[in-house]
Amino acid sequence: MEKKKTKVISNIIFMLRYVLKFTPGYFINLVLTAILFQIEVFFEFTYCMKYLLDLIQYGGSFQQAIKYMLIVATMVMVKIIWAALINYKIAPKAKEKLHKELQEELYRQATLLDLSRYDDPNCYNEFVFSVSQASNRIDTLLRNIESFCSLVTGIFTSSIFLISLDKMGFIFVLLSLLITFVVNHVCSQLQFEMDKNMNPIHRKRNYFSRVFYLSDYAKEIRLHNMSHKLQKEFHETNKEIVPVVKKYGRKQIPLLLAGGWVADNLVMDVGYMGYLLYQTVIKGAFSYGSLLGLSDSARRLKGSLRRIAELLPRFRQDSFYIDKIREFLSFEAQIKGGDKQADKEEFRSLQIRDISFGYDEDNPIINNLSLSIKAGEKIAIVGYNGTGKTTLIKLLMRLYDVNSGKILLNGNNIKEYDVDSYRGIFGSVFQDYKIYGASLAENVKMDIVEEANLGKIEDALIKSGFEKRLKSLEQGLETGLTREFDDKGVNLSGGESQKVAISRAFYGDCPIIILDEPSSALDPVSEYYLNDAMMRAAEHKTVIFISHRLSSARMADTIYMLENGRILEQGSHQELMELGGKYAQMYKVQAEKYQQVEFARWKLL
Repeated sequence: MEKKKTKVISNIIFMLRYVLKFTPGYFINLVLTAILFQIEVFFEFTYCMKYLLDLIQYGGSFQQAIKYMLIVATMVMVKIIWAALINYKIAPKAKEKLHKELQEELYRQATLLDLSRYDDPNCYNEFVFSVSQASNRIDTLLRNIESFCSLVTGIFTSSIFLISLDKMGFIFVLLSLLITFVVNHVCSQLQFEMDKNMNPIHRKRNYFSRVFYLSDYAKEIRLHNMSHKLQKEFHETNKEIVPVVKKYGRKQIPLLLAGGWVADNLVMDVGYMGYLLYQTVIKGAFSYGSLLGLSDSARRLKGSLRRIAELLPRFRQDSFYIDKIREFLSFEAQIKGGDKQADKEEFRSLQIRDISFGYDEDNPIINNLSLSIKAGEKIAIVGYNGTGKTTLIKLLMRLYDVNSGKILLNGNNIKEYDVDSYRGIFGSVFQDYKIYGASLAENVKMDIVEEANLGKIEDALIKSGFEKRLKSLEQGLETGLTREFDDKGVNLSGGESQKVAISRAFYGDCPIIILDEPSSALDPVSEYYLNDAMMRAAEHKTVIFISHRLSSARMADTIYMLENGRILEQGSHQELMELGGKYAQMYKVQAEKYQQVEFARWKLL
């Protein structure tokens, strides 16, 4: 239990460091406001009743009453103005800044995560959870801290009032509070169990919400009539909620009703009020003002103590969410580099020596694979789906580290190089490339730090075959892509989007260009035209392209045929066809389509 308390405090302090780092004035203002407003409430209500009734009972002057009321009215006016400034000027600006800074911190961390973290469902869920909950959770924590400061101040003022007039009130308050605390503790445990059981159901329900509202799914849902199945699943998921609510509701309702009646009605209304009336009317121990002030103060004290007892579990809940955010921010990259800087101008060779790799080490995807790539070579890595082609490329780019063996750049282990500088020698286009809601230039440049070289961007687009489409765009390189944030934006076709993605590799002026089936969605003729244009544009560069379609493999100097993570065959197109092995069989199966390619090639020549 002590460890849990320490963890809660530690997590709250962790989050408050961010608040104090980015918006210290807002936090200090929040705490002071909670304290001062509660003091004002005490003088406006509790002490006001005692003071005015005592003036009446003991013959005080009208001027004294007016003077006190003017002081209270001034305090109320200051409170209203201050609250308005906070709610409509200070808080909105501070929250916006706080949310922005915290999200940027999370986004920075996300860019440092190893790709393997995204492949781990638990880690990926933690990432999504952290990013989605961060802003809400920090707001909730600050509201709870504000409430805590307010309640502590209310407890302090009410306690001072009771101690100065009647210590007996504490016994009634504590007895009532003890009953309330026991009931709330049991109910809190039941609520936690209920939330735990509801969490997977809510997660499943949220999935259906994403599917129905995200544009990624809109086309397929309509074309394949998936909505009926999804609605049925949504309905079934909602039905799962009912028995959970019933199970825990049956236990909570009677507890809350019984606890509330005993704690409030029996102890406070009957017990303490009876005691105060006896002391005031029979014994004359209290004035009428003290009678009402003590009654109100005891109720305020009891209410503040009860609410603070209800508030403390919320800090535990805050801690649970903060712990997830904290865990995510504490992730360290497993792929770490050395001190060497990879120079784009000095690339000579990449050597892969006896490497093996598996996302699960017990199930290797790459098995004792070796090959060598020299500067200026055109390499094709081919094979059926699932043979390890894309995985090999990810290892080359050090998005993952090999389980065994090594990869050498110019004779040096790639682990000796700074990670960013090493990856900087590659220009890559993967088949699952993305087009962003930004300008065409930004979609090519892909780097907000580097100043845009418009001439270089245009040259990269021309090399990728986008020149004709570029000339048709009224805003040229400043044309917004997608219409999600720009009504004048342009939605490119699949082939046009591919050319933009490919232009990124040319813009980077990298010595090695990797093309992982970026043209897989095209027909063989279009694919040939595109690949031929890319090969011409990258004449003096090293090109590695991946494909399970062999129409473009014949352009390569060397073709590597992969099967089960091993090199099954290697050689030029002519050599492999003469070998009559798996490559030749695969090519012949696709030969009918390639007849069109031959015709297209003949036209080019």
